[in-house]
Amino acid sequence: MLLTDRIYHDMFELILRGEFQPGEKFLTEQEAIERYKASRVTVRRAFAMLEENRVISRKQKVGSVVNSSFSAFEGNLKTIAAVVPLYSHFVRSFLATLCCEASKRNVITILEPAATGKAQNEALTRLVLHGVRDIVIWGADRDLNMDLCLRLRILGVNLTFFDQIDPGEIADYVCLDNYAAINDLLDKAAEINVKNIFYAIYEGGCIDTERERFEACREICKQRNWNFSTTLPESFPPDSAIVAVNDENAMKVVNYNVPVFSIDGLDQCRKLGVTSYRQPMDELAKSCFESLLRQRKLGSNWHARQYRLRHEDPFA
Repeated sequence: MLLTDRIYHDMFELILRGEFQPGEKFLTEQEAIERYKASRVTVRRAFAMLEENRVISRKQKVGSVVNSSFSAFEGNLKTIAAVVPLYSHFVRSFLATLCCEASKRNVITILEPAATGKAQNEALTRLVLHGVRDIVIWGADRDLNMDLCLRLRILGVNLTFFDQIDPGEIADYVCLDNYAAINDLLDKAAEINVKNIFYAIYEGGCIDTERERFEACREICKQRNWNFSTTLPESFPPDSAIVAVNDENAMKVVNYNVPVFSIDGLDQCRKLGVTSYRQPMDELAKSCFESLLRQRKLGSNWHARQYRLRHEDPFA
C-alpha cells in the first residue's frame, strides 16, 4: 500500500473510531506531517482523498472539519455488504434471498459473518475503509455501536438495518410488521378456541423485534380478554397454546403437547407441527434494495424510513 493510502486509511479510522467527532476540527496538514513523518505533498494527497470521500470539508481560515450533516453516496448501486451472524436459520434464509435479489440486479454481495455486536463494529469499520458504501446490517446484539453507525451515515455510508435492532433516525429499518403478524397468529389460535396464551422467549428478550412481538401479544390478548402468561406451567389448562417469539424458540417447546404458534415460517419448524407465520422474504430483500437506492437518490435530503411488511398468505 502506498504511503498516501496508509495515511488516508489511518486518518479515516481516527474519525470512524470517534477520536474526531462530527463538526470538530480535524488535524492540520502540519500536524499530519509531524504525526506520519511524511512530506507535505503526500499529506495533501491524503487530505484530498478524505475530502473527495466526504469525510472532511476544508474551509478557508478554519481548516479541515469532520463532516456533520447526513449525506449519501449517489449513482448506480454496484456492491452491497451484508453484516450478519450466520447462527440463525432465519438469517441464513434471508441472506440467501438477499443474494438472489442482488444477482437479479447485477449487484455484487460481500458477506461479513460477524456473530456479535463487537465483531460487527470491526466489520463495519473494515468495510468502509475498503470503500464499501452500501451496507445491510442484521444487528446481533446491543454491543453494536450506534454512535459508529451515526458517524457512518454522516460520512455518506448508506445503511439499512434488517430486523432485530431498530436504528431510529440514523438509518432505514426493514422488518416484519410484528403487530400484524402476532394478530394473524392469534386469529389462527382463535379458530381452535384458544383462550390461554403462554408466551415463550428464551434468548435475551432485549432485542427490538422480540420486545415488539411480546408487547403485541400481551396487548392483543388483553383486547380479546384472553389469559396471558410468560411462565410455562407443568400442566396446561384447557384451551391453551404457546406463542413463541420465533421458530428457534418454538422448536424448544414442541413437546409440551399443546398447540404452538410462531413466526418465521421455516420448513423444519412446520414439520414439527408448529403453526408458523412465514416471513415475506422476497419482499424484505427487495425493500433492503429499495432503501439503499432511495438513500442514493435523495443524498443529503434523506430522512430515515421504516419498511414494515406483512405477508399476504403467511400460512401457505
